[in-house]
This record gives sequence, structure tokens and C-alpha cells, in this order.
Amino acid sequence: MGLIKLEKGQILHKAGTDIVETIEVVVKGSLKISNQYTSIVMSVGGFIGIVETPGSTYKYNIEALDEAAVYSYPFESENDIPNVVKSNPKIAPILAAQSVEAAIKCCDVYEKEYEDATSEYDQVITDYTDYPNLCIKVGEVPKEFPEIKEIIAPEQSDDITEWSFEFIRSLKKNEASLKRTFYPLSIEIATGVVMCTYEIYTKISRESQLLIEYRNTLKKKTAAFATTMKAIRAKLNNLENNNGTGEGSVTVVNALSTILQYANVAPEISVKFEEQLSQFKAMNNRYDSADEARALRRNIATTFYEVYTPAFLKSLGDDNVPMEVRMFFMFGFVDEELAGEKNTAILYNMAKAYVSDPEGKVLTCYEWLKKVYNLEVEPSRNEFDQDWPTYLREQKASGQLNQAQVELMTNDPTSKLNFEVHNLFALGNRMTFGRISSFVPVFDAQNVLRPLDMAYLNVAKINEYYAMIRSVDYGVFCRTALFSNPEIGVPQLHYADDITPYMILMPNVGSRASLWQEIEGKNRRTPARMLVSIFNTENTEECMIRLFAEFRWEMCKTEQGIHWNDVTDPSLTSMYCDYLQFYKKNPALSTENKEKLRTDLKKFSNNYKNVFIADYLAYVKFEAAGSPRLNKVVREIMFTFCPFAKELREKVADNPQYTELINHYNTRISNQTKPVVNIINKLRKEEIPVPEELMTQYEHLKK
Repeated sequence: MGLIKLEKGQILHKAGTDIVETIEVVVKGSLKISNQYTSIVMSVGGFIGIVETPGSTYKYNIEALDEAAVYSYPFESENDIPNVVKSNPKIAPILAAQSVEAAIKCCDVYEKEYEDATSEYDQVITDYTDYPNLCIKVGEVPKEFPEIKEIIAPEQSDDITEWSFEFIRSLKKNEASLKRTFYPLSIEIATGVVMCTYEIYTKISRESQLLIEYRNTLKKKTAAFATTMKAIRAKLNNLENNNGTGEGSVTVVNALSTILQYANVAPEISVKFEEQLSQFKAMNNRYDSADEARALRRNIATTFYEVYTPAFLKSLGDDNVPMEVRMFFMFGFVDEELAGEKNTAILYNMAKAYVSDPEGKVLTCYEWLKKVYNLEVEPSRNEFDQDWPTYLREQKASGQLNQAQVELMTNDPTSKLNFEVHNLFALGNRMTFGRISSFVPVFDAQNVLRPLDMAYLNVAKINEYYAMIRSVDYGVFCRTALFSNPEIGVPQLHYADDITPYMILMPNVGSRASLWQEIEGKNRRTPARMLVSIFNTENTEECMIRLFAEFRWEMCKTEQGIHWNDVTDPSLTSMYCDYLQFYKKNPALSTENKEKLRTDLKKFSNNYKNVFIADYLAYVKFEAAGSPRLNKVVREIMFTFCPFAKELREKVADNPQYTELINHYNTRISNQTKPVVNIINKLRKEEIPVPEELMTQYEHLKK
């Protein structure tokens, strides 16, 4: 105890080693108090070790920045601090002022530490979001890092109140006046200021330690991911610095020859396809509307599928499909000159890095054709809305097939594959391309209107759009199903069955998404089949919302059957058709609303579905964000049949345009929930396992 002199750089107390037994007051020079992330400097009059815990090891290193001296006092508890102030009445005002100074520095350091911790967390999340796309760019298969999903953002404690920061800063701002007129008034005032600021920066110190623990834990949890990201970025930089010619760069030569050789097509088909592509590449304007150019594009399309099908069949038993062939299957890639060197490298890495959807709901066209060939799903409807059995019956009725051929083809994988290739694949590919008259199925750099990495739709992106639409219109993919089990006292119960659609990624650079069919055959509990270009050149979010709107409309028509536009049987389609059909007589619509509706009907050629799709887009994109776009009548129809998810309902609850709608919704849901809850409680009371269907409906009603 007593005076201690320090040389420059001398450690007064070492963190994690020395035991806290004293506190010091700086009487000469300055000392640095530091941890692994930050530090503050204390000068003459400042307390040293005041935030430490007596009897424990020091949390901070304390080092002399120059020749310094401190006066040491015993420190067994916080009750010793007032004694230090009272034993130094002459310098008590300085001790008070320096305590405020220390508190200010602690506040600033804490805020900086919190910002740094938040920044580190945000960087990890950003990197994790970018990681799949970076893997695609360098041609690596993304790894799983489940620990990243477990981390949470740092939180500010309620122990540190906003007023305490404001109070400390106000003391510092008025320091000159307080040192002259307030702190010297009495030893008790100086002691009170020291103790008040001590309480504040002790709490800050505790929170600072928690932030240090958080950052250390974050670093440990993300170490493996950080190492992987570092390697990925190094590869990316290497590729960019060498313009794609360095180590790990992509070299594709004579891709068409590789594809044709793999497909093992007849020589005449091979020669024909080569000649067609040679003519196509040589044309100054490949997408001209002249008859010659259109005929060439049609011929290329025909030959393309003649090559695709045998290549597909061969690949089924091949674990080492050449990368050029995989690019052909996924993207329609056939020629490196047609695609361009840069695009070829990108496509190569995308194909190499592609990972299938573990849920099996988002598939490339190649993966979809495999499901059809393996008899996992039935072929899709053709352009005449005929499913596979209906098509075979029609072919027999027209004399194209006899009974023996029908029986042979019914479950023949190759027959089903050919049907799917010539219908969903060929027609869907043309449809999603967007410009039907200029469609060509081969990948051409001239069609690349957006950077490929931005236009690329992979499994993760599609699942994000599924999550997005469910976060607004939570019942978008739900079908009404019936559960019955009289043995446990449930004669019948209607419940909502959420069925995620199939999303088939068509191998083209296109601008459209399309609903191919809303159910399989006549089974209403089968997934819809949706098509979208694997490279989408338009606003993808709007494209997907329109697709989901189309599904909403078509699914309602399917469920309602012949009553789909019968207003006596209220449904989304019947109420919307009634609204459009009789809008001129609707007193709820203003003159301005009616004029706008007249314009919309003219714009969409009186197609009610297309008007609905435009309104649904406004409902999901703008109304859900609190920006009104719809009139009162449409808003009521939308909210009745496509209600917002719970979180959104809570956000718009105070909006007078939605207050009444939400009240009606809550009443309706409450009436639907009561019988379900009663049945569940009854079964639990009787110790009967609650069927999954009942719990599904209960969870659905809570959304």
C-alpha cells in the first residue's frame, strides 16, 4: 500500500494472473487499461481497478504509458471507494471529474464494442448468404454449416439505461462549471458523483465482458466457415486476376462434339445439328422475323430434343457424365463460341456446384424427367389438357393405337418420357423463354440480358420465394382435406393441407414463369407443377408472385368445379368474377375506381384471371408493406380468401382500412378453432393420441 512508481511500459496488474486486492489513484503520468479488443487511458486523478472484483483475477491489463505513479489503497469491497475519496479532500473534486471522464470513456468503448460485435455478426450472415453464389462462381459444391444457423445477433442489456448515457454525457459537457461550482461544495457531493459514475461504468464493464465472451464464442463457432470463405475468396481472386486463365480456370473445347458423341445419335442427326448450329452462329441477326431465320430456329428446336433424349437415357446409368453434357442438360448449352468464353466458365462452375433439393420440390428439367422415367410421378398434361391415361384413350379412340399398344405403353418408362419431352419440356421451354416466335432451346450469349449469377435460380432462391409468399399469404398452397375417424369421436373434420408445388427449372434464359398444372390428374392433394427459366431475366420477385397468383386462381377453380364463378357459393374466383362483372353498379366503388377498373379490363382484354393476378401482385408487394394500392372491394375479397400471415396482421391492425377486416377474420377463425381445440382436449383427457391432421389444422389456424 502507498505510493508506487512505474517505468514506461511497466505492467501494474496483469489480466488473468494478478489477484485484485487494491485500487489505485493515478498521481503522475497516465496508464492504459485494456482487454483483447479495446482500451482506455486514465490520467492524474483517475481510479485504477475500480471495476474489478476484489479477490478475483484482473479482467484488464494495466500498463504505464510513460513514467507514472499511483497511490494504492486496500480494496475488499465497493464500500472502500468512498473512503478513498474522503481521505483525499483536497483532490476530491478532481477525483469526481476523473470518474466522469472514466465513465464517458467506458460508454464510448462499450458502444464501439457493441457496434463491432454487431458488425462481425452481420458479416458472418452476409458471407453465409453469399457463400452458395461464390461456390457457384468457383465451381465448388457448398458445404453445410449448421452452426451458422444457431448464432444470434448481440443484444444490448436492459441494465444499461439510455438515461445513464445521457446523464454522463451531460456531466462531461458541463465539466468546467461543475469543477468550479459543484464538486467542491462538499466532500459528500464529490463522493456521490464518484459512486454514481462507478455504478454506471461497473454495469458497462460487465456488459463489455459479455460482449467479449460473445465475440470469442462467435469466432469459435464460425472458425470452420471463415476458413472455407477465405479459401473460396482466394480462388475467386485468382480467377479474376488471371481473367479465367489461371489455375482452376475452365477449359471447354468442342463441346458440341462431346455432346453428340455421348448421345450416340445417328450420323445424319449429328451432321444436321452441327450444320444448323453453324448456320445459326453465322447469321448476323439470329432472331430476325424473316421466314428463313424462323425456320432455322424451329429446326434447331426439333433436332435439340432428338439429341437430348438419347443423351438423357444414356446418362441414367452413368455416374461420370461429362461436364459439357451436364451443362447441356441443365442450361441447353451446346457450343462454347455460341455461349461465349466467360459464360461458358460460369455455366461450367454452376453445373459443377449444383446441389439437388433434398426435399425434391425444386428440380432442374433433367431431374424432373428422371422422376417421370423412374415412374415416381405421372407425366404432365399435354397442350390439350390431357393427362397420360386420357391421351392413350384418345389415341385408341382415333385409331392411332390398338389395345395391345395401349397396355404396353401404360407403364412404359420410355413412352412416358417421350410424352413428357414433347409436351412439358418442349412447350414449357418455349413458354418460359417469353418470346415464343424467337425461341431457340440452345444457350446463346445474345439472350443474356442480366449477369448470369443474378439471373440464376437455384434451390435456395426458389425456397426463399416460397418462404416469402407464405410470410404474406400463409395459406397460398393449402388445400382443403377431409379427416374422419369415428372410432375416436371425429366423424369428419376439414383441415388445411399445405402442399409445396414442384418448381421445374427450364434450361433457358427466359422471362416468364408458368403454372403447367395445379394438380396431378384428379387428385387434389398432389403438388402443382410450375415452370420457370433457370436464368430469369425479369424482376424475379414479381414473376414469382404472378405465378403464385395464377396458382391461387386455378386451384380455386379446380376445388369449386362448375361453381367456380357462382356467387351463391362464395369463393375467391366467384366473388372476384362478380365484382368485375357488376362493378358499374357497385355503390362501394367511386367514379375514379370504376374508371380505373374499366381501363384495367380493357388492358387485360377482359381476362378476369389476368386482372386478378395484377391485383394480387399489388396486394402482396404493396398492401402488405403498408402502401395502399387496392380499392375497398378488392381488398376485402383478397383479405377474406388470402389473409395476411399473423405477423403482418399485427402490423396493419391499426390501419383503419384493415381494422374491420381483421376483426371479422379473428371472429371467423375463433369459431373455427373452438371445435378443433375441444376435440384435441377431449382426446388428451381420454389419453388418445391426437391425430396429426388435427394438430395440422390447429397450427394452421394459429398462423
